[in-house]
Amino acid sequence: MEIDKWTKFIFWATAILAPLQGMMVTMVFLIIVDFITGVYAACKNGIPIRTYRIMQTVSKFFIYNLVILAAYFLEIHILDEIPFLKIIAGFIAIAEIKSILENFNKIYGVNPFRALTNLLRNSFLKDTLETLSEDTTKKKKKEKGKKKT
Repeated sequence: MEIDKWTKFIFWATAILAPLQGMMVTMVFLIIVDFITGVYAACKNGIPIRTYRIMQTVSKFFIYNLVILAAYFLEIHILDEIPFLKIIAGFIAIAEIKSILENFNKIYGVNPFRALTNLLRNSFLKDTLETLSEDTTKKKKKEKGKKKT
């Protein structure tokens, strides 16, 4: 009888969380990749692996998934006009990818953002990038001119 109650509860919880399955799996994957690259970077640079750093990864796993779950319920039951779930999951994913790329930089000594920017500057997109950078520098100069007056 006790097993039957747990089976019903697990089925109920799985049914409610089914729409979030892909997003939660993606977050878990990003956390695991960040952990693996962080451990590899620490080993390569001779930094000792500490228990509190591992616990940060475990807490990230629970906190990120709870925040995603909260955003899902907020969006479904309270305010469905704003895509809170996608916004919050996007910020979490960007933070994890940034951390993974920082670990990549520590391992190989290559900054992927800078490498991509240099690659784009030397490709057929060179004119587009120069136009974009000119537009932003013109806006900054106009803003500085307005502040002085």
